[in-house]
Amino acid sequence: MTPRVRMGPGAVGLLPEVLGGARRLLVVHGMRSYREGPAAAAVDGLGAEVRHYAGVRPNPSLEQAAEAVALAREYAPDAVVGIGGGSAMDVAKCVAVLAGCSGDLRSYLSAPATLPERRSTALVQVPTISGSGSELTRFATVYDGHRKLSLDHAAARADHVLIDPDLAATVPARTAAASALDALAQAVESAWAVAATRQSRALAVRALTTLVPVLDESAHRGDFTDPGLRSELARGAALAGAAIDTSRTTAAHALSYALTARHGIAHGAAVGLHLRWLIGHNAAVTDADNRHPDGAEAVRHIIGAMQQTCRDGTGGPLEELIDRLLRMHGLRDTRVPYRDWRDDLSSGRAGNNPRLLGPQDVLANTGSPAQPGPAAGRRAAGPDGTAHR
Repeated sequence: MTPRVRMGPGAVGLLPEVLGGARRLLVVHGMRSYREGPAAAAVDGLGAEVRHYAGVRPNPSLEQAAEAVALAREYAPDAVVGIGGGSAMDVAKCVAVLAGCSGDLRSYLSAPATLPERRSTALVQVPTISGSGSELTRFATVYDGHRKLSLDHAAARADHVLIDPDLAATVPARTAAASALDALAQAVESAWAVAATRQSRALAVRALTTLVPVLDESAHRGDFTDPGLRSELARGAALAGAAIDTSRTTAAHALSYALTARHGIAHGAAVGLHLRWLIGHNAAVTDADNRHPDGAEAVRHIIGAMQQTCRDGTGGPLEELIDRLLRMHGLRDTRVPYRDWRDDLSSGRAGNNPRLLGPQDVLANTGSPAQPGPAAGRRAAGPDGTAHR
């Protein structure tokens, strides 16, 4: 199933069209932001029976997802509509896929192969912030304590996606900066991923080419208020999301989850902290430590081309652009809290990185102290509503 995407100012007004004859709707959204924008008015005007799951918080817990699924099993909606950041998208996916299943949510997340190939409930995704790409992917993330669980299944892909950049008009600049870092990381990681295909890499390159000038100008302005920039950011983020649906992400994402779960660092910022050093690390790949099927030279070429794209668009390298966005988010200390990192590097996302990576590489490149200490940048951490790929 390939989502049908409509993009542009006012796209949320197409909800009646994409929902067709659905009469019972379950709308999944955040606790406050939903009522601040035009999405709520669009839902209110649908003329259908509507229930809301309005408890989604950033980095949703297993308990939150289970609560939303239980509501759907009781209500039996014709369609699920996710409205919000990546976390709302992820919970909406869990609801749509699992509403017709009777088993325990944790067991399905641990073994998604046991899920049916098709779902009976329609799924419409309406992102209100650009960056997570979750509206276009087949996977969702929830947390069981500090442990990341993933729903990774074709049935989690939406039927329809409405990308309306005007919905992001009220997002605070620091929140938007973290989400934009997530989109930038997805484009870069998808381009160098071991699992990338020619098609997904082409999408990643288009995403990066679109995002670089937008992020440069927004960082210079200190905000994302310009409607034209918002539209281009939405387009670039959507391309990056479509790319990672095939390629998946790599070590920058694998190493980010602990920073979010344990230290409260916003997901996009946590990814950016690792991406900034992984660019140089992966660019130094050799035949001896290469994982990429096209060889070490191909990896170096891919990264060199991305750096050139960034220099053409900003006058500087990717690391410089990442630092500017981290500062825009409010994170000026780029040291990473101490961690052993072995568990993080055992994941499939870490294995998708083009260069072999060990805990000693992370420690050597992140400025982590020799002993555990306070989380760097903890004061700058905060919810961004993004999902974790």
